[in-house]
Amino acid sequence: MAKRTFIVGGGRFGSSLATRLSELGCEVVVADANAQRVQELAEDGFRAVELDCENADALRAAGALEADVVVVAVGENMKGSVLATLTLKELQVKHLIARAMDERHAAVLTRLGADEVIVPGRDMAYRLAERIRRDSFSIRMPLPGEYQMGETVLGAALAGRPLGELHLPSKYKINIVLVCRSVGDERRVIEPAPDLRLERGDTLIVVGLADRLDTFEKAARE
Repeated sequence: MAKRTFIVGGGRFGSSLATRLSELGCEVVVADANAQRVQELAEDGFRAVELDCENADALRAAGALEADVVVVAVGENMKGSVLATLTLKELQVKHLIARAMDERHAAVLTRLGADEVIVPGRDMAYRLAERIRRDSFSIRMPLPGEYQMGETVLGAALAGRPLGELHLPSKYKINIVLVCRSVGDERRVIEPAPDLRLERGDTLIVVGLADRLDTFEKAARE
């Protein structure tokens, strides 16, 4: 089933994100208050709607609540970004990602309850599109070939057992590079060893092919 994404703001970032998501086979709706921009998006083949991003009824009618992911792509208009994020949070959309102009803007959006806040460029839009399409909400870094490095927070399913007993390289075709663990106020970085007993909440730095990281991540988060 195609990932459904609702994008608020059809500017450069929003349109780049919509373009890449569409190329990946996702269902995309782009909402913008600018009638001319909406027309241009529609002419480019997008499902585009003209609406006030602060209007809860309009957002609901346009399908924001049915989307798997809602992205507030409004960046330059800080007031509009903040009010859109607040409105969407009050609507309780499934997963809310907000774009920020800078770290101060990002801090405000985080306090409003956005699930993720990014300070992006065009390349970030493309990487975000990949993550949304794959239902992957961990940070990924591209490596040579089709390999990626990712961060996965460990859930209960794999916790409590020595690393060697999990046979992760053979089962998931991935390799753990480092383990980060919070101990009180201290964050320790631990080299993986067969006798290392993993704990729930550990952050695993993992390398592998993208689809194999996806499979491992879903198992590890349980």
